[in-house]
Amino acid sequence: MKNIIKTLFFALLISSISSCENDKEPIATTNGFELRKDVTIVAPTVLTETDDALTFTKLEWDEANYGVETFATYKLYVFDKDNDPNLERGVEYEGTIGSPDNVNDRTATLTVEEFNDMMNKLKPFKCSQMNIDIRIKSILGIVTSSSTPLEQYSNPITYSVTGYPKSLPLLAFVKDGNSTNVSTEPKLAASAAGVNTNYEGYMFLQPGSYKFYKPDACGDFTGAPAYGGATGTINTDASAPSIVVTTAGHYLVKANLALNTYSLSQFTTFGVFGLATRATLSGNQVPMDYDAPNKIWKLTVDLRKGYKFKFKSNLWTGALVVPALPNPPYAPGTATSAVSILGKIVDGQLEENSVAASGEITVPGSATDNTRQKYYIELNVSNPRKYTYKMTAVN
Repeated sequence: MKNIIKTLFFALLISSISSCENDKEPIATTNGFELRKDVTIVAPTVLTETDDALTFTKLEWDEANYGVETFATYKLYVFDKDNDPNLERGVEYEGTIGSPDNVNDRTATLTVEEFNDMMNKLKPFKCSQMNIDIRIKSILGIVTSSSTPLEQYSNPITYSVTGYPKSLPLLAFVKDGNSTNVSTEPKLAASAAGVNTNYEGYMFLQPGSYKFYKPDACGDFTGAPAYGGATGTINTDASAPSIVVTTAGHYLVKANLALNTYSLSQFTTFGVFGLATRATLSGNQVPMDYDAPNKIWKLTVDLRKGYKFKFKSNLWTGALVVPALPNPPYAPGTATSAVSILGKIVDGQLEENSVAASGEITVPGSATDNTRQKYYIELNVSNPRKYTYKMTAVN
């Protein structure tokens, strides 16, 4: 009897061990999922701004299959089918997909404008037809310093489409003899896509003969036509003479291709001006030094807390004097000729607003105690239409 009991005990023990060995936690694996488009919507093959509000496509997809019962999050991406086969440079859709109130809503609707915006962020974007894949990425898990989520892409929905550029229109101003390197020469930029009336750019020019070069709508300067001219008029004829610069220096260059006009305005320096420098607007500009290797204007100056300033470029004609505080460290000794004024549009970015009353930069602190704070200021105008500044308090 004892032997029978022992035999049954060992049999149950072995069965229990075997059961524990087979009772493992299920492992999630990527098994794919399907993305579909609404076939009743015919996407345009050529995108235009006039169609921005139209629906480009509607999409829906199955729940991602990981081989286990689970919950995943989803993101929508576009890829350049021909130049990114390994899905390394996709652009994520920044709008809303699905419904925050329904976890089972796996749908997305893209407008022409949204699809074109994503196309423009692909590198390289072309003004000709591109083959674009839309895919849904499924993410299982949370990204942490010690873990990586399990991700998988759906099948692609492919569109062959020509987008329109969203980048700022450019012009290059190129000295004769440098035309083989047009893409690396100083640039002017217009204020917005599709605008050709207000190109501008700050640059240092050497004496010599120059021409404007106009790239295609995507900014490609290959085979770009050259425009010459004289006395403020642009001549688009290929045989037009070059534009002559006689004096080396810093210039604000502007061009209008609707009226075929241009201007070259020389300036000596940028400066900080406004009531933040001293309590009078007469001769209160503080000139900045130019750091040529880094292409920045810089200055260390005591500013009045709570007061405002802008940046002004001037052609200085006289010696500089050093007034005593509470005036700023420097002020012009004689009259100067203002070329441009830069004011703030968002934090750290500036625009040319010579006649605008807005855009002043406020010095941190309260104006009531009439105290000053020393700041190191950097101004970068080397990137057309992307002018930036930085202020750093100095103890």
